[in-house]
Amino acid sequence: MLLNFTAIITIVCYLVKTIRHSIKIKRSGRFNMDSTKSFMMNVGQRTKYFALIGLTSLMTACAATPAQQTQATVDETQKVVKAAPEVKEKKKPEVTMPMSPELMYYILTAEVAGQRGEVGAAVELYERAADMVKSPKLASRSAQVATLSRNEERISHALDRWLEVDPNNADVYMMRAPFLMMQKDYDGAVQAINKALSLAPENQKVYLVRATESLAEVAPPEEALASLQKLDLYQQGHPDAHYAYARLAFFYQQYPITLAEIDPLLKTDPDNESYLVLKADTLQRLGQTKDGIKLLAKPAAKEDASDELRFTYGKLLGDDGQLDKARTIFESIQADNPENRDVLFALGLLALEEKDGEKAKSYFSDLLQLGDPTNQAAYFMGIAEELNANVDAALVWFASVPVQSSRFDLAQTHYINLLLGRDDIEKAREHLAQLRKQLPNKALQYYLFEASLLRDHDMKQEAFDLLTKAIKHYPKNEDALYSRAMIAESLDKLDVLEADLKQILANDPNNSQALNALGYTLTDRTDRHQEALKLIQRALELKPGDPFYLDSLGWVYYRLGDLAKAEKYLREATEANPDPEFIAHLGEVLWQRGKKREAKDIWDKGLLQDPDNKLLIETMRRFGQ
Repeated sequence: MLLNFTAIITIVCYLVKTIRHSIKIKRSGRFNMDSTKSFMMNVGQRTKYFALIGLTSLMTACAATPAQQTQATVDETQKVVKAAPEVKEKKKPEVTMPMSPELMYYILTAEVAGQRGEVGAAVELYERAADMVKSPKLASRSAQVATLSRNEERISHALDRWLEVDPNNADVYMMRAPFLMMQKDYDGAVQAINKALSLAPENQKVYLVRATESLAEVAPPEEALASLQKLDLYQQGHPDAHYAYARLAFFYQQYPITLAEIDPLLKTDPDNESYLVLKADTLQRLGQTKDGIKLLAKPAAKEDASDELRFTYGKLLGDDGQLDKARTIFESIQADNPENRDVLFALGLLALEEKDGEKAKSYFSDLLQLGDPTNQAAYFMGIAEELNANVDAALVWFASVPVQSSRFDLAQTHYINLLLGRDDIEKAREHLAQLRKQLPNKALQYYLFEASLLRDHDMKQEAFDLLTKAIKHYPKNEDALYSRAMIAESLDKLDVLEADLKQILANDPNNSQALNALGYTLTDRTDRHQEALKLIQRALELKPGDPFYLDSLGWVYYRLGDLAKAEKYLREATEANPDPEFIAHLGEVLWQRGKKREAKDIWDKGLLQDPDNKLLIETMRRFGQ
């Protein structure tokens, strides 16, 4: 029996779905609880390379199978098999293959393994199947699955096999390119992209975008830009290649290069909207927003202006503070395309800028209903409810921001601050404890955040205990050690402070912050002044001119009785940074040197700056002021 690969995948997909369907019934008893994740959900995030090649799903063939096949019977499956020869005659597939039991076993078992997330088994089985027959589609499938393995040898083998059976397929070379990039073989990647472009010139825009995105993902800026310049199309002066290069330079924030590339393109094609938009965005990034507005004003006024160009024009108007004009542009786009997510987002931000929480809610609610691929709408719904003074609703929205959102950490900060505004510190602590469990990779961040929160609420012992717990999990973390050391000082636990700071210095002898902190504490709280002097001097060697270190040096000279040097360094510190603590120290030294009027004047200036500074007030009291 001979079957083409499409027919095989149709059968396999039906069988896989049948297996998955039975698992759902056995495990949950309900059809809508899919306990078995799809192949992509299991492994789609496991490899950077897979993301680079731009495949949205390895189950393409299965996706094409009608949904009603989940209700099919074995007889219907047999009909597909029997119909295959007729399909072969009508569609004239490129390759037919003998459907041996062994080949069917490999393909079917590979798909089932993939469904179960067993990537290694799926890769190996597809490799065997692809090596058995000369099928371009099977070789392509094997290469796609191999990319999930992160095994360079298997990926290389699968790509080589695909190239062997289908040497004129441009997609082979485009898939090989990012693999070569990850191996830092940029010249090889350039050759592969050139080959793909020559084989499929009709796809050159798509391929150039893919190449640019791959380079941006894995290559350093210099290599990425140099690689694009080596492409044949770029060397030949092709506009698409130069535009791709300009976009990549923009991505790397090398805006002068972007302008140098885009200006010649606009001279030859002044109405090209892609060129106009890129130049306008570049001018905005360079702080030349008004020039960008001027560039787009006439093109945006045309009846056939694209939504993208008009949106960019509105964005620049908003950046320039012309909010009414920006809103008019965005509302005009929305009227033509009510489901434009970018426009809804922009209108929501404008409403927030104008402190109109209700209007902002309306836009972000619409965005959520359409689907929010950037996962930011929930955060801004929370901001809108804050504006509306609806704390309960704001808390719900901030808590619902997904962890993959770029706004997740900001949402947690808002959530905690809202709880603190209610004086509900215990609930805030519970929330942070829960975050540590849910996101162990960020646990340290939440330990430090909570410790800072406790310290600010004068719960120093609780902060100390929490950091002690954190240090058990992260014994060498400098942030945790330093934070506990500072709290230990306020609790008169100088032995802990010294041990923590010395632990930091054992790991990093050139940590100037730890050197200064230990030196200052020994100066201020002990009589070990000579030891403190060496520590502070070393800190200043590492970071010359730092006002905090200069203050420490002046203070240790004061304790050593060298008032002249003390005044010198304390003046340098206050001139660099008029911190109230520095002012308190300088005033005390001046008083001791008999310069009482100057000391009093300096203290008074310090009080104007910070009337509640405890150290300054206590210092003045000691001297009867």
